[in-house]
Amino acid sequence: MTGLTIFCLGLLVISAIYFLIIFLINIGMFKLKRFVRTFNKPITSVTIIVPARNEEDNIGNILNDLEQQDYPSILYEVVVVNDQSTDLTAEKVLTFLIAHPLMNLRLIENVGTSEDLAFKKRSIKLGVTASTGNLIIMTDADTRLKPGWISTVVNFYEQERPEMIIGPVAFHQTNGFFEHLQVVEFFGMMAATAGSCNIGFPLMCNGANLAFTRKSYIETMESIVDLEFPSGDDVFLMLKIKRKYGVSAIKYLFCEEAIVSTKAKRTLRDFFSQRLRWVSKSRGYSDPIILGVAMVTWLFNFLLLSALIGGILNTRFLLLSIIFLCIKMIIELPSLIRIMSLTKEKKRWYLYPITQVFNLFYVSLVGFFGNILSYEWKGRKISPVKRNS
Repeated sequence: MTGLTIFCLGLLVISAIYFLIIFLINIGMFKLKRFVRTFNKPITSVTIIVPARNEEDNIGNILNDLEQQDYPSILYEVVVVNDQSTDLTAEKVLTFLIAHPLMNLRLIENVGTSEDLAFKKRSIKLGVTASTGNLIIMTDADTRLKPGWISTVVNFYEQERPEMIIGPVAFHQTNGFFEHLQVVEFFGMMAATAGSCNIGFPLMCNGANLAFTRKSYIETMESIVDLEFPSGDDVFLMLKIKRKYGVSAIKYLFCEEAIVSTKAKRTLRDFFSQRLRWVSKSRGYSDPIILGVAMVTWLFNFLLLSALIGGILNTRFLLLSIIFLCIKMIIELPSLIRIMSLTKEKKRWYLYPITQVFNLFYVSLVGFFGNILSYEWKGRKISPVKRNS
């Protein structure tokens, strides 16, 4: 059997498994009903936790958004956890608090240590410990929120009663080709998140828009493994809740009013640093489904990229790669259409083919180097091979 034959058989097998995964995600996406908020009187007490580090330019915006929520003010509190900021983040929060004395807002300091890698997880733990709400909603300090965000999340919680709610995340204020490219690429990740959750094997979630019961956090809080990794505060919690309560306890909130928006990365370096951080936590995964899907996804992209590059020397490789890339585009399109219908971003369709080729390169590179190369996160230089003791 020649090397070309072995390669083609390997690509065929991996592609078949990958396409099956996408097919299941498509089923999950199209079974996912768009949630329509009802205006029943809410009864759930809520704590919004906002971990913040060096966010002096953004913290005022999210606090304004939280202050303008249409949820009854007596039922929600906001806890900002300052993660050793070296700028004026804490001062901006205190200034806002003075200007809005009726808002139930608190600032907590995460003093930590320089040796502790789990800084964001520690911040979240401090926030939950200080919380009084039965439902915890977590977001990032650089996000923007719609006025009905809290009400929508709570209304969904009171109807469905899950232990965790995964919310949609989008981009705002995108400028330039690269940021527009990220919008389409990120919607693919949103589709995988929503579809996999709804079909019964949640693969991802995003800490920028995540809700969970205080009870479930406390009951699953102690974990030595996930504290070894700086990233993964969202996914590790999701996996712990899945293990304890089952997949039915995790729901995806498919609703436009629940969308949280953040900014795309301005440079390719920032983008790769973010994705290296996301991949670096994969060494802490023990869930066989997530591990299997991650490995198949990387192998598929790597083999397809190899075939594309090999096409320079052999036209059969080029033809093979084009055929499989076209199949990939066709099979991933339905879920992407469903997500883009929610976010109303159809004007960027022309970037879809470019995004597909871009994915081959970055997934192959980041998947390999994510557990090797250092990355920067909020002014901290982090090595993926270094762990908490």
